[in-house]
Amino acid sequence: MPPILPLADEAVRAISALSAPHRTLDADAAARLRFFGTAPAFDTPHKLTLASASAIGVYALGVEQWWRMATGQHQSVAIDWMQAACALNPGHFQTQSGYALPALSLLTELKADFYRTADGRWFFPIGSYPHLRDGVLDVLQCANTGAALAAAIGRREGDELEDTFARHKLPGIYARSREEWLAHPQGALLAGLPVIQVEKIGDSPAEGPGFAAARAAAAAPLQAWPGAAAPGAGGPATGAGPRALQGLRVLDLGHVIAGPIVARSLAEHGADVLRITSPTLQDPFRQTVDTNIGKRSAFLDLDRQVDLQRARSLMAGADVVVQSWRPGSMARRGLAAEDAAHIRPGVVYVSVSCFGDTGPWGDRGGFEQLGQAISGVSVAEGGTGSPRVVPTYLLNDYLTGYLGAAGVMMALIRRAREGGSYHVKVSLARTSMWVQELGLDPGFDPDRPRRHFAETLTPVLETRPSAYGILEQLPPVARFSRTQAAWTLPPAPNGAHAAEWLPS
Repeated sequence: MPPILPLADEAVRAISALSAPHRTLDADAAARLRFFGTAPAFDTPHKLTLASASAIGVYALGVEQWWRMATGQHQSVAIDWMQAACALNPGHFQTQSGYALPALSLLTELKADFYRTADGRWFFPIGSYPHLRDGVLDVLQCANTGAALAAAIGRREGDELEDTFARHKLPGIYARSREEWLAHPQGALLAGLPVIQVEKIGDSPAEGPGFAAARAAAAAPLQAWPGAAAPGAGGPATGAGPRALQGLRVLDLGHVIAGPIVARSLAEHGADVLRITSPTLQDPFRQTVDTNIGKRSAFLDLDRQVDLQRARSLMAGADVVVQSWRPGSMARRGLAAEDAAHIRPGVVYVSVSCFGDTGPWGDRGGFEQLGQAISGVSVAEGGTGSPRVVPTYLLNDYLTGYLGAAGVMMALIRRAREGGSYHVKVSLARTSMWVQELGLDPGFDPDRPRRHFAETLTPVLETRPSAYGILEQLPPVARFSRTQAAWTLPPAPNGAHAAEWLPS
């Protein structure tokens, strides 16, 4: 049996394993990372707080190294265990003018849950948008109630349902154990890949971090570690002072959560992030308020040729492009990673998928809960009963976003050293597989009544004025000794800005 390590040591080991395949972080990088506070206890066999702190930590160390490359100065980075745990589902703590925002629209959402199939499987259908909800109900020929869905799914077998949903491009799979998934061709393929893939896809001259950060750092005093400028009741940090990613342009073509979180993480450190949203398929309100922090937001309809050409023009001026649509969707529009590398040599292109973009399931789309269900997480959560999602409900969306941001930093560091264009790939299913690789709590009792996860969470929040009124939200988790991690823009309504870059 491996030795039981302190939580901080486990996090350092996890961060080292994430970064090892890419050889971009300095050997002593983890020595500049400190954890403090108390980790909350969740009713789960999975190490959720460890996973969140490690994903945020590997990204933060990438930012720290980028800063050192620009200035020659190191920073200390501090992560509060409580804040890291809350970062798995920060929208839960978000308020608008003092009121909590509902997670789902009861008028449009499918009654998603695990439903028993005729052959004893547990099938999870998702209909997060009206067209998906209607598609699922049409395939199942039932009403949008739990009882009707249970009856319709109970008449069909798991494999047939999966194939039917895939044929109609609808998200839905049945839950598997970890062993079953690893034996599946797609699971075996993902198991052989790094959690964060960084592939060089083109040649271009090296591009370093520039000198703007160095000039700013020369006049910046060293803050008291772990952070004299910690956010709290006084509101968010202003972001005035040195910014580690100042001068980087990020084109956010993502939707829902994981993709936009990649871009939002870069905005924490001063990157100019432009979010592009379809006017006809907008994200739910609560997600928009959360994932649009720190960004400008514009409308483009990529099914219109004039808007598609505008997107290509924006891509030509970007350092980083992020997309999280179904595999193949961007390629059909001439906006795939290879297209971006041709349009803008030296680009870092991020793809977020559910099951990866190669292999027998490489063309399938999906959402958060499917990553948990397919990989074994939900079966482990449920024990001998029905599968369950993790107690924070969300797991893959935010973790995958933080891991994708870490991949961006790895690619930027490589671009500074050797030049080139890079394709960063992360997936929801691979993230869930990684969480399981961190180990399980052998003493967990899945039959014990589960507390709501918020009962053990007491995060520090910050307030900001916005077009939506006064918002209370979780601040950036990782705190830096020299450069503030802070969003300088409140979340903007979709389409509030022009689809153009700020002047250099």
